[in-house]
Order: sequence, then C-alpha cells, then structure tokens
Amino acid sequence: MTALLYAAPLYTVFFASGASALILETLWFRQAGLALGNSVWASSLVLSGFMGGLALGNAVAARYGGRLGNPVRAYAAAEAVIAITGVGLVSLFPILGVALAPWFGPLIDLPWILNPLRLFIAFLLLLIPSTAMGITLPLLTKALMGHDPHFGAVLGRLYGWNTLGAVVGVIVAETYLVGAYGVRGTALLAGTLNMLAAAVSLWIATRTRTQDPSPSPSPDSPGVHRRTLRGPTARQWLAATFLSGFCLLALEVVWFRFLVLFVKGHSVALGLILGIVLTGIALGGLAAASWLRVAPRAHRFASPIAFSAGLLCVISYAAFPLLIESAPALIIEPFGILRIGAPLMLPVSCVSGIFFTLLGTALRSHLASETEAAGVLTLANTAGAACGSLTAGFVLLPVLGMERSFFLIAVLYGGIGVLLLVGATHASPLRSVSRVSAYASAAVFLVSLALFPFGAMETRLLEAAVRPWRRADASARVVAVREGLTETIIYFQRAMMGKPVSYAMLTNAFSMSATGYGARRYMKLYAYWPMAVHPSLKRALLIGFGVGNTAKALTDSKSLETIDVVDLSRDILQMSEVVYPDEAEHPLNDPRVRVHIEDGRYFLQTTDRRFDLITGEPPPPGIAGVEHLYTREYFQVMRGRLAEGGIVTYWLPLSDLTDVSAKAILGAFCDVFEDCSLWNGSGTHLMMVGTRNALGPVSEEAFTRQWSDPLVAAEMKRVGLEEPEQLGALFIGDADYLARLIGSSASLSDNDPKLIEAPRSSQEGLDQLFRSVTDIAAATTRFQASPLIQRLWPRRLLVESLPYFEYQDAINAHMYGNPLERPNAIQEVHGVLTRSSLTAPVLWRLGSNADIQRIVAEARLEELADPVLQFHLGVRLLSERKYPAAAESLRRAAEAPQPVTAGAASTGDNAYALYIYALCMSGQTALAQELIRGPWEQSLRDRAASAGSPSEPVLPPFWLWMKETFGVDPRLVGSR
Repeated sequence: MTALLYAAPLYTVFFASGASALILETLWFRQAGLALGNSVWASSLVLSGFMGGLALGNAVAARYGGRLGNPVRAYAAAEAVIAITGVGLVSLFPILGVALAPWFGPLIDLPWILNPLRLFIAFLLLLIPSTAMGITLPLLTKALMGHDPHFGAVLGRLYGWNTLGAVVGVIVAETYLVGAYGVRGTALLAGTLNMLAAAVSLWIATRTRTQDPSPSPSPDSPGVHRRTLRGPTARQWLAATFLSGFCLLALEVVWFRFLVLFVKGHSVALGLILGIVLTGIALGGLAAASWLRVAPRAHRFASPIAFSAGLLCVISYAAFPLLIESAPALIIEPFGILRIGAPLMLPVSCVSGIFFTLLGTALRSHLASETEAAGVLTLANTAGAACGSLTAGFVLLPVLGMERSFFLIAVLYGGIGVLLLVGATHASPLRSVSRVSAYASAAVFLVSLALFPFGAMETRLLEAAVRPWRRADASARVVAVREGLTETIIYFQRAMMGKPVSYAMLTNAFSMSATGYGARRYMKLYAYWPMAVHPSLKRALLIGFGVGNTAKALTDSKSLETIDVVDLSRDILQMSEVVYPDEAEHPLNDPRVRVHIEDGRYFLQTTDRRFDLITGEPPPPGIAGVEHLYTREYFQVMRGRLAEGGIVTYWLPLSDLTDVSAKAILGAFCDVFEDCSLWNGSGTHLMMVGTRNALGPVSEEAFTRQWSDPLVAAEMKRVGLEEPEQLGALFIGDADYLARLIGSSASLSDNDPKLIEAPRSSQEGLDQLFRSVTDIAAATTRFQASPLIQRLWPRRLLVESLPYFEYQDAINAHMYGNPLERPNAIQEVHGVLTRSSLTAPVLWRLGSNADIQRIVAEARLEELADPVLQFHLGVRLLSERKYPAAAESLRRAAEAPQPVTAGAASTGDNAYALYIYALCMSGQTALAQELIRGPWEQSLRDRAASAGSPSEPVLPPFWLWMKETFGVDPRLVGSR
C-alpha cells in the first residue's frame, strides 16, 4: 500500500475521532453538571479533571509510545476504550449524582472540602476515556512518520483534520443530534464513530506493515546532527508550548464572556462560538503542515508568529466596535453570530494552530522520537490550557475585566515571542531572515500595545450591549456594572423627573430581573399565593435570587422561620445593594435567611432538609444549561424535598417559549405533580403550582391574613393584588385543563433537553396557546368546577372571586401588551371604577403605576406644575374615584403645549379625553359637551373628509363609547 493510501484512511479516521470526541465531551460536561452541579466551581473542576486525564494520556504516550511496534493497533484499542467508557459515562453520571448525594449533603456549605472532592471524582471518572484521547495524536504521528519523514507536516495534518472533525461534531450535536436522538442516543452515535475508527484502524494494522521501517534516532545518538545550536533551548520551547496553551484557552474564556454581551447565550450560539475557535485552530494546523513540507525549518519563525498572535489579539478587539455598530439588539441568528465572531476569534485561533505545529517541530529536534515529541507537546500545551482557563475565569475576568484581560493576554503572547527571540539570539549571533522578521513583528506589536483602545469597553461596547434598553426608555441609564466570576452584570435605572422609578438587571446584556411593578407582581406572587393557601408555612427555599423581589416577599412575611436562598452567583447577590441601599431593608440581611452559593438543582439533590415552600425563577430557559431546571427529573427532585402538604411555585415564561417547548415544560411539571395548575402572573409570565398532597381549605382568616399586615398589604396593593378575591381570579386551569392543553406533546427530560428550544409547530399553534391561557370566560368556568379549587379555597372566597375575573381581564389586556390590547381601554377602566374598589387596573390601563405615583407623591409643589406629573396625578385621582379633582389635574395636563398621552394614543386615551371623561363622571356632562368645541371639531371634520363622508364624521371608539354612555357627542358641535 502506498504512503498516500495508508495515510488517507488514518486522516479520515482521526477526523471522525475528533467529531466523536467533541460530542462526548459536551455530553460529559452536560451530564457531570447533573451529578456534581453546574456552579462555576463545579464546571471548572470537571473541565480540570478532563484536562488532567488528557495530560496523563499525553505523558503516557511520551513515555511509552515509542516502544510500540504497531501504533495503529494501539490506536484502535484506544478508540474502542473511548467508545465503551465514553458512552457508559453519559449514563453513569446521573446515577452517580443520586448515589453521592447523601455523602455530599453535609458538605454543601463547605466548598473547601466539597470542591476537591468534586475534582477528584471528575478526574477519576474521566480518567480512562480522557487518557485514551490523550494518547491518540502521538500514536498516529508515530504511525504516519513511517511513511512520511516530515514530522511537522504529519503533526499539522493530524491536528488540523482532528480539530475540523471537532467542529463538525460540536455543531451537528447542538443543532441536530441531541434534539433528534436525545442525550443517550447521541452518545451511542458518538461511540459508534469511535468503534468505526477502531475497526478501520485495526483493518489497516492487520493488512499493512505498520512497524516503523526506520525508527527515528535520538538527537543524542552518535552521528546525528543536532539543531539545538541554531534555535532556542528545549526548555524554552517547552515553556512556549505551555504558555501558548495558557493564552489560547484564557482568551477563549474571555471571548465567550465578551460575545455573550451581544449574543443570546443559547446552546447553539455557544456551539457556533466554539466552532469558530476550532475552525481557526484547524486551518492553522493544516496551513503549518503545508508550510513545513516545503520549509522543514519553518519553526525558526515561531517568534514572529507569537508576536503576530498578540498583534491580532489587539487588532480584533480594537476593530470589534465597527462590527457591532449595525448589529441588532441581541444577536440570535447563526449568520449574525458568525459575522461578529469570526473576525474577533478566527485570526488569533488560526495563528495559534500554526504556532502549535511549529512548536511541535521544534521539540522534535530535542527528543528521542516523534511519539515522545508529540506527547510532550500535547502534555505541555494541555497543562497550559488547563491553567489558562482557570486563571481567566477565576482571576482575569473578575479582577481585571474583559478589556484589560485582552491586553494582558496580548502581552503574554508578546512575552512568548521575546522568550523565543532571546533563545534564538543566544543560540546564534548571526543575522537571519527569521530573526529580522521577529524584530520587525515585535516593533509592530509594541506599537499596537501603545495604541490599545483602553476605555472602548465603557464608552462604546457596553453602550452597544445596552442599546435596546436605551431605545425602549430614553430615561434609562447604566448605574452599575460588574464583570463577575460567572457573568457581566449591568444594572439599569429607569427614571422620571430625574428620580429612580425602577431597576433592571442584565446579565451578559440579557434581561434577567427587574423591580418594575409588573416584575414584582409575578415574582412576589410566588410567595403570596402559597402564604394564602398553606395552613402554616415555616420553611421556604428560594432558587434564584435575581434582584430580590421574591426574597423580599418572603422576608416580609412574619410566619416563616427559615428562608434558604440558593444562587449560582455571589456577584448577583452583592450587586443587589443597588436595589436595597438601606441595609435594614435588604432581604439577605434578615436573620432567618441562609445563603448558599450553589447550583439550585445540586442543592436540592444533596440537602436532606424539607421545605413547606420551594419557589424559583431561574434564568430564561433559552440560556444554555438552564434547561435542566425545567425537566421532569428536576421537578422530581424538587417534590422529594417538599414536606408533606408543601407547595412549589415556579416560573413559566411564555413569551420565551414556543408552543412545543411550553407544553414540554408543563408536561414535565404535571408528570410529577398530579395536582398541577397554571396561574396568571404578569402577562406572559405565568406561574405553575404543584403540591405534595396539600390539604385544605384553610380558614378564611388564615387565607386573608396577608391583607391585614400593613407592610405586606401595601406592597400587594402596589402590584395589583388589592383584595383576597383577586388571588382566585388569577386561575387559568388545573391538571385536567393542562392535560388537554398538553395533549400528546412530549415532556421535557434530561435525556431530551432540546425540547426547550424546539421550533413552534406553527403560528396557529402558538396563537391557539395564547388564546387558551387568556380566555377569561373559560377560566371562570374552570375555576368553579376545579377539584383543586374546591379543595384549597374557602367557600365564601370561592364564590366572591368570580366577579374579579372581569377585572383580571382588564389587567391581562394591559399586561399582555399590544397583541391583546382592546380598541377602547376606557370602557374597561369604567367597568373597574363603577363595579369595584380596585385602583391598580385603572392606573395600568391609563399608563401609570405605583412606581410613577411614588414620584408624584414625593414631588415638590413647583414640580407638580409639570404636565406629565399632572397627568399621572389625574389618573391616580380617577383611580381613587375623586372625579372633580381628577378633572382639574387632567385639565392642566391637557393645556400643555404638547399633549400628554397614556396607553395607546390611537384609542383616544390622552389627557384631553380623560379630562372630558372625568367631567362626565363628576356629573358635569353639559360642561364636557361644551368643551368638546375646538380642536376636536376640526379633528373630526378632517377624519370625515379623509373617509370621503364629510357630512357624517366617523367617531373614534373612545368618543363612540362616550356618546353611548354619557350622551356626549362631538358631532353635535358642528350643529351649534
């Protein structure tokens, strides 16, 4: 068999091996998160365990690989080992997590003991497959060197093709395989690739002469021309190899953190980002292979290559603002990710692939065999990569931030160039092309460092990241930024008249939580609802702190004895001081609160405590890794930690889901909780409720106790839960309704996590889902007939809740926004005003809220002259049924040079129209009719003329309703 026929199958096999390796790695990390937690420490330690295994495999290959007579046969055995142990690990990790939970539970708040144990277990579990992976490159390098004497070319091609296979593996797995075949099915497919690689390799080994026909002599053998006199020492090459791995992996961590400021961090996006890096490395390896074939001593140019990597690091960061200026608010589409990711990462990655291959060629001149050279190369590079990823995540980003981390890594690349340049100068005093190019590249690199765009992060890049928030609200401004251990946290303040109204917290430029009235409504409902229906809540667990809305609702309750708060990010907890500057008001300072910096699922899995209430609002389900907080298995763990009669309240963000993914989550929840139910929160932010055999009903006094607590009742009024009867009116449906809604849809599980990213079956399916959950008339009927409500609700409140469904309909119209907006909001407002004592629906439908009203109440007398404040004051007076006073304030607002609008101006809900309405409600209908003369007369004539019917003006919905309700008719103006 010719050298080409021998080499081509092995390159192909190694391509397939690379695809399988990345598929298995992503599955291992996913499954390890279920067993050991998804905290930043746990994830980093699993990565360290994996890289430790790779390094061990590299070391084994370096030490013993040269002794193998048939390296292809050994390679086939390694691939078989990877297949068997790799696939087995995917199934073993979740089982192991359950088995270890009782042992790890007492250590949950002792990270200095728990984390070393995690590292040891991760290393132990990943030892066999990762060690087998670590020996594959050196083995194939030895095998191919028997047919191709160009070490650098062989190394570069193997490295390049294997990495290209990794690109295919990670992208195909994230975009198709896991969704189509599940986690276990994908693992079997990856294992099949490994077994095919083993089979093909074994076939080659048995049909060809794989023994090295001319074993590589040691550099120390007599008669061997040593090239060390012309290059740096072996120790310098080894240090450069370690540092290059350090720099690239550190840079990869920084790149990921940087790009998720502009890219929604779903799993496909992260796969594409990784794919760009791997593509660059692969292309660099293949380019270096071609270069070394025509110039075997090209490694002499390693120093200028290192300087070039640092230079490109600076240039790509400096040029990035130009890429992002025209980008959309938050990039989701693959092409958009590639458009900004490739220019940032591909150049440095490509140069790194070249540099790795050149370093291997240099090391070969100092070591006894090609196997030892490849093993030492990968060992040093892997060790550096492990240190680089940990240093970037735990030191560079939280201490220096992204911008200075880019600068420092560029400096480190320059340091590698200096290291190799100094070694070359000591080795040979003569001038050479490589040394001249090194000096030139060093000079250009130093100029780039001097011109590094310090300040661009604050002045341009963060501004681009928060651009959509500024567009949505011109008053919004950034008040705090922290580049923390796990994310970049940005706090926005929304203001009115220069005073803060509310805050929004962005993590990596994705909205995670807020203090606005709508967010507070649904987040605090998770505490208010169980407080009403549970006879005696004593122990509560909150998973996910956010900005502290739910935590504040829990600490405001006097009945709770213990409150456990679990969150992955210590930085998020510390940043909440923005919202709670008064230490006495901060929920985390409550003596009943115990904080755990841990993955919520892992905490539940390991703790032996039981809770009366478990509630949570995790990150949105589209974010990578969050899907495991919505699966059937997670809800099973949650139910297992409930005390008898305990309650779970959980977030269902309908707007972030398709109809398929929403039904998948509901299916998973209802698979676990037989009495599952769905409730309105704020618009598309719904609440799932499940219990562990909760009994009832509680007494009416116990149910309504919260409304008698001045502190709690005041906040409940601000978020629109003014009366106990409103709680029942939030009902959407119980288990029977949800079973019909879900139908035959698959439930979200750990094995099928991609269901949460499933595309909607059709727009009709999504519309049907929205119509179903917002059908108030049907919900009213279901409420009366529901066995769950019959079991939990006091009889009188069950009956007296029914009229409040009408007012909930008005709230939904506001909370859901334009898709459900009615043509005439004042009609709904009028119904609330005349048939209830509620105030919040009136404020909301007319464009105001309790946060704005706080600004109005705190305004000085001279500030109240502002027409905006007068308008909101008038709306509040309307909600309080103080119609004459409301008319006066609205008159002042209406007389402003620029009309003040509320709600949708197109429906006639403006200050002037509300002024007329207030007059009518105060009994001044005649004055209202008289005041219509003027602007409205001309407006109606213009409208009629444009409609082609000047003799009969067409009334807008508001005025048509006013005519029918109060007899006020703008068309009478023209007849006077």
